Amino acid sequence: MDKTKIKIIGLGDGGARAVNKLIAAGVGLKKDVDIITIGKDENILLVSVAQNNIFLNRDSPTIYKNISTTLRDAKIVIIVAGLGGSAATAAIPRIISIAKNLDAPTVAFANLPFILENVERKKNAEYCLNCLREADTSFILPVEKFFLFRLYKKEISIPELFDVANEIFCAGIKIFLEMILEKDLPVKIGKAAFGYGYGATALEAIKNAVHFPTFEEDEIKRAKKIFVRLTSGNDKAAKNFIKGINPAAKLFWQVDDSRSEKVMASIIAMTEVSK
Repeated sequence: MDKTKIKIIGLGDGGARAVNKLIAAGVGLKKDVDIITIGKDENILLVSVAQNNIFLNRDSPTIYKNISTTLRDAKIVIIVAGLGGSAATAAIPRIISIAKNLDAPTVAFANLPFILENVERKKNAEYCLNCLREADTSFILPVEKFFLFRLYKKEISIPELFDVANEIFCAGIKIFLEMILEKDLPVKIGKAAFGYGYGATALEAIKNAVHFPTFEEDEIKRAKKIFVRLTSGNDKAAKNFIKGINPAAKLFWQVDDSRSEKVMASIIAMTEVSK
């Protein structure tokens, strides 16, 4: 799958900042990956470091044409967005439609707005969620989840909170790409969740990944399939640990025997099959 053209699209300011982190981390650098940002106006240039930027305006046919041209050679489309924003509302249905015409699977990494957000953003999020039912794979997280990554701080600003979200989505996309490029993870897995952790042993890393804050309490237990990637280490004890959590789940393992000082465990759990 190394020559597969993968398009990663960051929507709005938040999506732009998330893909900036991907670029800084070198994600997809030696692969056939294009990173794009789409925003409501030219201010997106103040945020984005991607080479390809699309401005949304009121000319719907032009928007569709610009996105269609950008995605014309896509084999996989990955969307990164906050679902309450106007950029997501305008772009997601068009991206989904174009990707379907290209027979390119769509994958979404997105967060829901605050519970206390205004009515308009909640309506936007509801609309976007409905559109993403047509996505082949989706990782959807409420913004409140990201507070869990800063529990040691008495206060956290909104910019800090969204910086955490960008870091987590960057890691999630990197994990997803690594797994599909190793050819073990199908691109179409429906609703899913991801987590990761580090440890001196594979078992310790797996335990930390299972308890990563992005997972809901019972997501691993009710997962139909669990995909695990280890950077190194003996995975026998780790496999037994996962089986103890959900003996009915189908397990898929990748071990990159790099023998790094710490073991990293990455987990993707399929929680609901796509329609």
